[in-house]
Amino acid sequence: MRVLVTGIDGFVGSHAAEFLLATAGVDIHGTILESAPLQNISHIQSQLHLHALNMLDSERFAAVIHDVRPDRIIHLAGQAFVPTAFADPASTFQANIIGGVNVLEAARTLKVQGKANPSVLVVSTGEVYGRVDPPSRLPITEDFPLMPNNPYAASKASVDLIAQQYAMSFGMNVIVVRPFNHVGPRQSPVFVCSDFAKQVAEIATGKHEPKIRVGNIQARRDFTDVRDVVRAYWMLLDAGLESGVFNVCAGNPVAVEDILNSL
Repeated sequence: MRVLVTGIDGFVGSHAAEFLLATAGVDIHGTILESAPLQNISHIQSQLHLHALNMLDSERFAAVIHDVRPDRIIHLAGQAFVPTAFADPASTFQANIIGGVNVLEAARTLKVQGKANPSVLVVSTGEVYGRVDPPSRLPITEDFPLMPNNPYAASKASVDLIAQQYAMSFGMNVIVVRPFNHVGPRQSPVFVCSDFAKQVAEIATGKHEPKIRVGNIQARRDFTDVRDVVRAYWMLLDAGLESGVFNVCAGNPVAVEDILNSL
């Protein structure tokens, strides 16, 4: 089985690569940016088929898809940091919406030409639901309306709906996942758990004074280990579903303060 992972050198992509390497009978291909630092996958790089390209280059990506002819595509590439999305909404929309359309269109062309009919897993986000108020409406289900309240969430809501439209209009096998917060090794310290972990480690090794910078530690979030998130993605692809939308989460809200105390 040939599997193509876009953004394979990213936080989630690197864990997807490790998972797939432990899965028998999988030939792993992945996209990376030109001149991208590959520290997340340096330990397994020799076991992967890497394709350097910009996801906005539709012709280049289509050429790779037609060459690889993957059985499954896991689309992870994109811009995922909310402050960056607020600072530059346009580039976030381009990366997440146009990049996603290029993946879907390349897969559709393969199907139309009869060369392959890949299953495509498009990663949206739990942030597409926005703020759910009052809390009595919780838990969030896939039937909740999409009410994104930042540019990142809006870009993901857009590609989320576009992916569903491709499944309905073109008869493609497209699964949309809406993951909530996921954490684990190699996550950028711009995210809360990694930020706290880095601060604690630097204090423990004498590199930082014993003070921890915090934001709103009373906030409660749903956190899942990234390795479980990747496993959930593969389970959905293995389920033989033609299409569908699925929340991926632990279903257990945790206070940020509790995470800090654990660290």
